[in-house]
Order: sequence, then structure tokens, then C-alpha cells
Amino acid sequence: MAKHQDTRSAKSLPVHEMDTNILFEKFTVEEIREIEKKTRADIERKKEDLRIMVGERYRDLIEAADTITEMKNSAQNVMSSIAKMEDMCRQLKQRHMVRGTSFQQRLSTGHQGGKKQEVHFYGIASQIKLLLDMPEKIWSALDEEDYLTATQHFLLSRHIHTSLQLESQQSGNLLSMFPVLTRQWAAISHFRTTILQGCRNVLKQPAAKDEQIARVLCSIIVLEDSTPRQVFNEFLLARTTAVQQLFHPSHQNASVKEQISLVVQLITTTVHQIHTVFYSPAEPSDIPCNLLLTILTEITSEKQGARLLETHGSMSAKSLPKSVLEFVPTLRSHAVPVSVQHLQDNCQQWINTCMNNVTSGVGKLLSFVNTVKRLADIRDQVWLYLKQDSCMQGWDLVCQRILNQPLSIWHGFLQPLFISRVKALIKFQLESSTEVTKRQISKVVMAIGSGEEGGIADTDLAGYIWHETPGDIPVNMAWTTATSRSNSDNPGGLIMKAKAYTPVIQSLCKTYEEKLQGLLQDALSYLSLSTPVEESKSSQPEAFDRLSDSDALYVHIQTSCKACLEELIKYFKEHLTLWEKALHDIKDPGINQMTQDKVLLIGRLCSAIGDMVPALQQCIMGKSAIHGPDSASSRVLKKQSSSSGGKVSENSEWSSSKERLCNCHREAYRIWVDHLTLSVVTKLRNALSSKEHKNALIYCTRWDEVSIEEETEDGKKISSKIRVPMQASWYVQNLLYSLCREINRVGGHAVQRGTLHQLVSKVTDEVMKSFEEVVSNSRKKDSICLPLTQQRALQLIFDVRFILQIIPRKDDTVEGKSYQKAAARIIESLEEKVDPFDLDVFSPYMQSHLMKQGQRSAVLYGALTSLDRLGLFSAGRPLQSGQSEQHNVLPLTSCPSRFILLPISTQPIRSSIQAPALQKSLYKAKASEGRSHTLTETAAAVLPQTSSMQKESSFYNKLGSMSSMSELSSWFSNIGSKS
Repeated sequence: MAKHQDTRSAKSLPVHEMDTNILFEKFTVEEIREIEKKTRADIERKKEDLRIMVGERYRDLIEAADTITEMKNSAQNVMSSIAKMEDMCRQLKQRHMVRGTSFQQRLSTGHQGGKKQEVHFYGIASQIKLLLDMPEKIWSALDEEDYLTATQHFLLSRHIHTSLQLESQQSGNLLSMFPVLTRQWAAISHFRTTILQGCRNVLKQPAAKDEQIARVLCSIIVLEDSTPRQVFNEFLLARTTAVQQLFHPSHQNASVKEQISLVVQLITTTVHQIHTVFYSPAEPSDIPCNLLLTILTEITSEKQGARLLETHGSMSAKSLPKSVLEFVPTLRSHAVPVSVQHLQDNCQQWINTCMNNVTSGVGKLLSFVNTVKRLADIRDQVWLYLKQDSCMQGWDLVCQRILNQPLSIWHGFLQPLFISRVKALIKFQLESSTEVTKRQISKVVMAIGSGEEGGIADTDLAGYIWHETPGDIPVNMAWTTATSRSNSDNPGGLIMKAKAYTPVIQSLCKTYEEKLQGLLQDALSYLSLSTPVEESKSSQPEAFDRLSDSDALYVHIQTSCKACLEELIKYFKEHLTLWEKALHDIKDPGINQMTQDKVLLIGRLCSAIGDMVPALQQCIMGKSAIHGPDSASSRVLKKQSSSSGGKVSENSEWSSSKERLCNCHREAYRIWVDHLTLSVVTKLRNALSSKEHKNALIYCTRWDEVSIEEETEDGKKISSKIRVPMQASWYVQNLLYSLCREINRVGGHAVQRGTLHQLVSKVTDEVMKSFEEVVSNSRKKDSICLPLTQQRALQLIFDVRFILQIIPRKDDTVEGKSYQKAAARIIESLEEKVDPFDLDVFSPYMQSHLMKQGQRSAVLYGALTSLDRLGLFSAGRPLQSGQSEQHNVLPLTSCPSRFILLPISTQPIRSSIQAPALQKSLYKAKASEGRSHTLTETAAAVLPQTSSMQKESSFYNKLGSMSSMSELSSWFSNIGSKS
């Protein structure tokens, strides 16, 4: 049983752990061979793994062995160093014993066998006395801000205290003999912090001198065992902090000018002191430099110790050891100058940091400056400081050495900020001027609507023009020419009335002019130099060009002013569009009248802005026109203006802006022309197309009754009476009078001639269309209008010819020719409604009455007749040659009831008109001597005779057509009209 269990347990074992006998019992030969192969393969794999593991661990083993060796060497070095330190401490203790070598030698040679204890006591006492005096010396140096001397005293005190501490460890009774030693160092040790704080405060002072900065940096080096490179970085950091502190709110008590001057001073002194203190030239330089290493070498030299104590002749100095008498500060490592590359890199970085700080800080400071003049004062102060500052000597060379590039304090730091602020102020002043003008215009427009006193002149311009006021004629009018009066600041109210500039418009332009003039005066303080005499006398080089940015500012003034003018014109056009829509939509005559006054006010204001705001012209013309009131160029400009009749050569910018104003002016008058045309033509069209017979009687005027005689074929005389029109219809006269009254009401003499021609053209075109409608309606059989009888046709012919006589429109334009053709076509159509024989009889009398009516109404309709520069009535009055001259004879009109002693162009012969028609017919009858006469011949007999029958002439005959009644009427209307 036991054997069977052993066999089962043996079979359950792994193959490589089975006994050989069991293997042969359990497996076949082939299986045993496979097990053998597998076992051998496992053996080889294990060997390979073992070799790999040994290879990897061998490197670690080697490293561990090397580390152990290094540890052993380090431990030996540490042990040797400790041994050396112990030896050095022993030597230091022996070297810094209170009994000095020199004193001991003098004592041993002079008093061999003296008391060593007494010498020891005096040496310690002298050092303690010196230690007690040190706080006073340090405080005195701190009060004088001599931090380097204070540092040397502090280091000497620390040296003495260390020596005494070592002595107290050797002899225990020292502290019992001098108990003040433990308390005295506590009174001195705090000076280190005080000295370092004072040194760092000096580094932040803009007014610190170069030598003072160098000595302060030396103090920091010896107190903190720093290097020149470290204190250089600390110096830049301190100056960066100083720049930032200048913009701190705690400095708001100082003025902006003072703060900006301090910033400029700090930057210039910093750059100069970096060169003076830190820069080490490869070659000798004329400019001071490398001051830091010079002072460091001086204070660490052996000769410095004897000068530090200054105890010559003192008894206590004889007892001091040599280590105290010859003490000098020592540096941990040799002082190496800052490399030029490091200097340049850090300085450029510092300049960039300062530029960012100055941009934000000075930008905020300048935001508190509200006038350009104050900015000019600040700029001049900076210029004066840079001109007088000693740091600016050799500035370009200094900047090239420490920055490797030129640096301009004004152009690099301040000029962009000043330009930006000046532009902002100019833009703000222009925009505020525009806004004030807009508010004033709105107020004036409301005054026109409410009927306040300020807007009366703009609603009744004729009353304002013809009403005399004390200010119409200036006081010095007798001593000045007309051109100079018009160009002066106070030309007088009469010139303003001639230009139709009401007090409201004058006030608006004056306010706008004052605003712009104030802007120009403020800007000129920055764009011009205030002290040219001093500059010419000064031989020092300029710090910077103060006017280098003037061109950009001139362009900005020009651009901003044009933008503000565009804004003002846009404001005008918005209101004009609104009012034009109101004129079309609202039918109330009163409201429309006020709206027209507002439209015309804007039109006159646009014209006045170009004439009465010379500052606007200066701003837009730019640099060539912006000068002071007394400058030479301004006087030349005025002289040219006077010599050319007030016409000054304008540049393209001003011409474009003035054209924009003129377009707005024409737009306003176009709205007025359209509305006026619509209103007057509507009344005429209603009268012509009236359907009621009573209106024919209402609009009918007086007809002349003429007696004529005719001879029949039998020789009998037949007398008859005919009635011919002698006046235009009331609706025609009403139309013409309404036009003239409206033109005179709005100051027609100041309205542009082109605008009046536009008005007349539109009105006459619409009138002719109305007459054409009457003619066309008369041809319709189903027309419900009044019939076109012969009497009505005669009156309409007279009306059309009267309109043609008052408004001939003899220009060579297409519109004028079309107007003439339309009138001829209407007259021809109307003559078809009249019997031809009656027309031949009526035409001479109608023509005569037409001439009379034209002469009588020439002055009444002068605003329309004056548009014809060639004269209305001169065409039918040619100059007669060979007439006998009657000098000093004034011809008179034949209408004394209307115009007494009114001169006319030529001496008319009224015999043909004044003589009875019967006599004329008899005269013709006798001349015919019995010939048969037709009705046509009889009508020709009564034609008005010309003045060729008489050989009379006068001075007015020589004037001819140039002195017609129409031109006489122009004296009373369209005075000063503009072409």
C-alpha cells in the first residue's frame, strides 16, 4: 500500500523532478526523448537568462563600486578640509589677538620684561572705546547721506566685535571686565538694515549725482557681498520702481508739468549714470565711465585703512592692534565689470519697460490737460530741460554704447502721447463747436415757429433790409474803401443787409467763428514757437525739433474740420428733407410759410458760413492759411484779396468744402422754388380751368374802347367802336405780383441769379402748360370748361404776350427755345379762335396797350424784369442816326399820374397814340387820293408812328437799348444779385 502511494506521488511530480526509473516506467522511449529535448531547451534558456541578468547587474555593480570610491575620497577631503579649518581658526585666533604685533614689538623693544597683562588690557580697552564711538560716527555719516563711509564704519565695528568675541572665548574674564561688549553690538548691528534702506532710496532719486550712485552701489556690494552685475540689475529695478512711483496717486499734488519733467529727468540721468557707473570701455574715453570699479578699488586698497579712523595723535590709537588700524573691507570674489552685451541687453529691456510705463502713466496725466496751450508749455519745459541738462552732453555716444542704438527722449517716449492728446483736444473742440452750432440752429428754428423776436427778421426779410438802424454805417466808413469795409471785422449792417444776412445768421456765424478762432489760437501755441528771438541768439544745439509734428497736426485740423463741416451739412440736409416732406404733406398755408422760412434760413446760413467764418476756411485750407492775425502771410492774403476784388485763390480742399455748402444752399432754395412754383401755378391753373361763369367776370380786367372810321366803296364814312384788352388778367398779374413779392420778401437782391432763373423757368413752363391745357380743352367737344370765345381768346393772347414781355427768356438754351416755341404755338392756337379781320384791327391796339402795360408795370415786376440784362423794351427802339440833337432835354413819360419826371431810354413820339384815330384815318385817306381802301389798309393807317418822322435826339438816344425802363427797374430790385 505504501509502495503504491509512493508511485502515485512520484507520477504527480513534474517531469524534471521525477526519478529516472519512474520516467521509464511511465513514458515510452519516444516520450522520454521528447522530455529530454524539452529539458535541454529549458536548461539553455535558463543559461541565457542568467547571462543576461549577470550582464545587466554588472554595470550596476561597477557604478556602485565607483560611488563607494567617490564617497571614500569625499570623506577624506572633508576630513582634510576640517583639519585645515581648524588650523586656520588657530591662525586667525592668533592673528586677531587684542595685542597687536606692532605694539608688542615696540613694547618688547622698549620695555623688555614689562607687564604683558597691562598691554593686553589697554588693547582691549582701546577697541571697546572705538566700538562705543562707532554709532555716533555712523549716524553722522547717515545724516550726510555718506552711506559708503557709514558702511566702512559698520564693517570695522563688526571686525572689532568679532575679534573681541574670539578673545572672550580664550580668556573668560574679558566679559566680566567689559560687560558693555555684549550690549554694544546690539546697538550697532541694526545699522546694516538702515544703510541698505538708505542706499536703495538714493537709487530711486532722479536728482542723485553720479558719484553718489556709485558710492551707494559700492556700499551694497560690500554689505551684501554682491557683484557689479547684481547691483546693476538692482539699480535698473530701482529706477523702474521710481518711474512707476512717479505716476502713483501720491504724487498728484505736483502739477502735470512737474511730473513729466521728473520722468524725463529720471530717464536721462539713468541712461547717463549707467554709462558713467557701469560701462567699461575698451579704449580710453573722454566721457567719464567705470566709476563703480574705481571706487571699489579705492576702498579695498590698503591705504584706505589709515584714512578711515583718523586717530592721529590719539593715545588710544597707540594701543590698537594692526588688524584694526589697517582694516579695509574685502570682497568675497574679485569685482568683474559688467559685460557690454549684458549691459546693452538689460538696458534695452529697461527702456522698453519704461516706455510702457510712460505710455500709460503720461497718457493718464495728459488726460487732465484740457488745452493745447498747456501741452505746448509742457513740451517747451521738456525742451528747455533737455537743452540745459548736462547729461545730454555726448548723449548720442552714450546711447550707442549702452543701447547700441540712438535714443530720443521726446520722439521715443513723449511725442506720440502729445500728438495723440493734441489731436483729441482739437477733435473735441471742433465737435463741441459743431454741437453748439446745431443747438443754436435748433433754437433759432423754434424761434421762427413760435414767433419770438429773434426770428422776426428771418420771417420778414424785406422789413429788416429796408428798416434803418444805427449800425448800418460804420463809424470809419468815410475813411475806408468799399473793399476794405467788406473785408473788415465790422463791415456795418448795410453790407449785411445787402447780403441778406439777418442778425440771427450773423450771431450763428459769429459764435462759430469765435469757437474756431479760439481753436486756432490754442493750436497755434503748439504749432509755433513762442520765443524766436531767444532761439536765434542761442548757440547751443537743439534738444529736439519742437515743430516736427506740425505737419501731421495741420493735416489733422484740416481732416477733422472737414468731417465736422460734413456733419453740419448732413444735419442741414436731414432737416431740409424733413421740411420738404412737410411742405408736400401739410396743406396749411401758415405752417407752410413758417416751413419755407426755416428752409431759407438754412440756405442763407450755408452761404453765410462760407463768407463770415474765415476761421473755417483757414482750418480747411491747412498749413498755408493757418497763421496768426498779424503774420506776414495774413497781410499778403488780405492785400491779394483787396487787389482782386475780394477773390482769393482757393485751394482744392476749400473749394470742395465751399461747393458742398453751395450745394446745400441751392438745395434749400430748390425746395423754396418748387413750393412757390406749385402754389402760384396752382392758383393760375384753377383760374384758367374754372367752370363757373362768374369767375370770368371776377378775373376780367378793363378793356379799352377805341373809335375807328372806315370808308365804304361808295365813299361813305362809317364810325364804329371796338373794345380791346389793355391789361393782363388779374390771375396773371396776381401770379407775377406774388412771385415778385415773395422774391422781395426773401431778399431777392441776394438770391443767386441762377436760382431766380430756375424759379422763372419753372413758373413759365408751368404757365405755358396751363395755357396749353386751356387750348386743348377748348378743342374737346365734351369739355365742361368755359367756352373759348373770341373775347376770351383775345384776353388770353394779351396775357401770353404780356408774360412773354415781362419774362422773355431770350437765352439760347434748349429750355428757352422750347419756351418761345410753346408760347408761339399757344398764341397761334388762340388766334385761330379770333376772326382774322378783327385780329388785324385789334392787333395794333393790343400791341400798343401791351407796351404801355409793360412800361407801367416794369418797376412793379422789377424782380422778374431785371433778370433780362439786355432790356425788355430796347429791341423795338433802334438808335436813329442823323437826328438833330437836343442837348439838356429830359424826356418824360406819358403817364404823369403814376410816375412824375421819370426818365426813359429815348424820347418817344406819342403823336400816333395821343392823336385821335379819326385824324390818322383822314391823313391816310388824303394821302391815298381817292384810292379804294380795304379794312386791312384802314387798320394799317392807325398803326402807331415811329419816331423816324421827327429828327429829334437827346442824350438818352445815344444810350440806346442800354438804358431801357427794364434796367431802370433793376435799380430798385435785384440789387447786388449774384450771377
